[in-house]
Amino acid sequence: MPLLNKSIPNLINGVSQQPDTLRLSSQAESQINGFSSVVEGLRKRPPTSHVAKISSSSLDNAFIHTINRDANEKYVVAISNGAIQVNTIDGVAKTVSTPDGVGYLSSSNPYREFRALTVADYTFIVNNSITTAKGTTTSPAKVFEAIYSIKQAVVNTKYSLILNGTTYSTTTASSGDDSSDIIDNLITAIGSVSNFTFTDLGSSIHIKNTAGADFTIKATDGYGDQASQVVKDKAQKFIDLPNPAVNNMVVEITNTADNNFDNYYVKFDSGNNDDEGLWIETVEPNSNISFDASTMPHQLVRNADGTFTFQQATYGNRIAGDDESASDPSFIGSKINDIFFHRNRLGFLSSESVVMSRASEFFDFYPETVTDVLDTDPIDINVSHTKVSVLRHAIPFNEELLVFSDQTQFTIGGSNVLTPANVTSNVTTEYENNQFVKPVSAGRQVYFGFNKGDYSGIREYFTNIDGDTNDANDITDAVPKYIPKNLQKLAIASNENILVGLSKDEQNALYCYQYYYANNEKLQSAWSKWTFGNSTDTKILNIDFIETTLYLLVERSDGVYIQSLEVAPAVVDTGSTYLTHLDCKVNEASTGVSSSYNSGTNQTTITIPYAIDNTMQVVTRFVSGSSTTAGVVVPTVSQADGGTSIVVNGDYTAEKFFIGEKYSFTYQFSTQFVKSADGDTGSKSSIKEGRLQIRNFTVSYNNTGFFKTNVTPYRRTTSTDIFSGAVVSSTQVGNLDLETGDFKFSVQSKNENLNIELENDSFLPSNFVNAEWEGFFHQRGRNI
Repeated sequence: MPLLNKSIPNLINGVSQQPDTLRLSSQAESQINGFSSVVEGLRKRPPTSHVAKISSSSLDNAFIHTINRDANEKYVVAISNGAIQVNTIDGVAKTVSTPDGVGYLSSSNPYREFRALTVADYTFIVNNSITTAKGTTTSPAKVFEAIYSIKQAVVNTKYSLILNGTTYSTTTASSGDDSSDIIDNLITAIGSVSNFTFTDLGSSIHIKNTAGADFTIKATDGYGDQASQVVKDKAQKFIDLPNPAVNNMVVEITNTADNNFDNYYVKFDSGNNDDEGLWIETVEPNSNISFDASTMPHQLVRNADGTFTFQQATYGNRIAGDDESASDPSFIGSKINDIFFHRNRLGFLSSESVVMSRASEFFDFYPETVTDVLDTDPIDINVSHTKVSVLRHAIPFNEELLVFSDQTQFTIGGSNVLTPANVTSNVTTEYENNQFVKPVSAGRQVYFGFNKGDYSGIREYFTNIDGDTNDANDITDAVPKYIPKNLQKLAIASNENILVGLSKDEQNALYCYQYYYANNEKLQSAWSKWTFGNSTDTKILNIDFIETTLYLLVERSDGVYIQSLEVAPAVVDTGSTYLTHLDCKVNEASTGVSSSYNSGTNQTTITIPYAIDNTMQVVTRFVSGSSTTAGVVVPTVSQADGGTSIVVNGDYTAEKFFIGEKYSFTYQFSTQFVKSADGDTGSKSSIKEGRLQIRNFTVSYNNTGFFKTNVTPYRRTTSTDIFSGAVVSSTQVGNLDLETGDFKFSVQSKNENLNIELENDSFLPSNFVNAEWEGFFHQRGRNI
């Protein structure tokens, strides 16, 4: 029975639900409140810090959006049914005015029905339960008018104008009358006609029906009808338009063989007094040209004085063409499912369509002209697929737009400049997608959720190195029954390679995925679970990363709070050598913290700014120049659940301390096996035929203050060994020094059905580098 030694090179590959024999030795059976860092090893997750209370009422069903405006201004927006509130990331409430009311915010399920997008000082808010509609604004009504013009003055020629069947004529003299003479004589011949006005324009007459009734008009002349013309309502060619004309007269240019576009409309702009005026493109008279702004995405605007205004947005009206040549965007009459910003365009997803505004004109969804297709025109494209593909999410990715339907992913792209002429839609991958969870991007990857029966899965979409193909790997394939269903939110810290997921079915927990790439190879893919408080009183409503800080919106028994969690490496308390691990952490100088001493009882009552829902702890902290000894746990006399006071023995009114909730880190090793090399492949497989008796375990630690090892053999009691390595610093009085080394503990048990666990329920840090076990292996026979 040989004595074997087996090294576990690291403990940073997280949890696996594969059979024990298929796992890596560095994968765990369970990891709670651990942090798998490729730099520091496995450590207790960072604590949360209390930031501020933002509401005394529940926001459990609210939609939450984080605004990261710049380095100095960050906000949290909470939208509940018919209400909106804005707080700074530090919890300061901001004034929000609502000049158009809050009807657009009506929703029975806000967290699922709202989407938001921030561009500079504007946050666009979409209620995807509301059907968009046209407005009531119409272009100016049609005016019944005409221009009779002399194109050429010909001697001894009769010029006639036939109005409603009545002919009025004049004949030029042999000496030759000019155009203005012909007009003057014709006006004289017409005289006065009921309900009509005749205006002399020099070489033209403007005829208008003052009763608003239509009329017939025709021009004839003795020069083959080539010396005069009438323009009323329509003209075949732009060059047929008279100049001068009357201001705002509208004429339709009809489609002819030499036009490459449909009919269009022009109106006369008389310009300034010094200008002759010109014909410019316009919209069809008496046509609906507007959106119903009450049904369109609204905007939350940060004002110059720091307040906010929630209001309807002012969308551009149709300014050219008609319902056919400048048709309504395809989202009209449908619901808008998502909003995005891409290539300097504001875009909407609606049904199976992707609609983008004019370039640089975020509120304009009609073309500038219908006589040409401009590069800056709006883009309106339908995705093409054999399946019904209602589009749910859009993410700018790899210079294209990645669009998600329930079962398919599309790319919307073009050349270097995205235009209506070159835009394309292509199917890139076909994977199911959770319509309620917004995908998140990080560099070369996009992560999106999908349903796995009673559980949730997450895929990692990426472009292959050659750039020609795309795929989406299931990063939860080794933990298929880990993340609960009803996934609510994903948040990512791309700088630290951390993805965090929140499920509506377990609101006091986050599921953390940590990954690491080197030379285009993934070297780490680690899942673990972070828990906070308890399932009764603690509900995480939202998560968002800003740089390396995870901001959590947490509902406790007495209201809603902002908390923060820093995931950057090597973070320590200010002025200290280590990080105190207490959740909802505050110190004696924090806002809302106070203490009072009762000399009669020799007790100090410490008041904190939130209700006590879990086991609290008071720990002294190091402050330069203070006489307080760091790292001392202050015994608690009493703490009342739901209250805000903690009573401790002694006078601590002048002491420096942290207060927070205790939380535990646990790491359970997978079942260990002897591995044999496969001669054909070089890989190693677990040997199950034989008995492995593990004698002891050794864990290597770094900068560690405390941990416990729990060994529970099959059907036997748990054996616990405790490591406590924190000592008062000899170089910095009042601070703590942490230890680095190896800790060996006895196991003396068969490998199967053996639970070996690392635990840290202390405020002190623990960092584990690797592990090693020693044992006897006996095998009665060998495979051949």
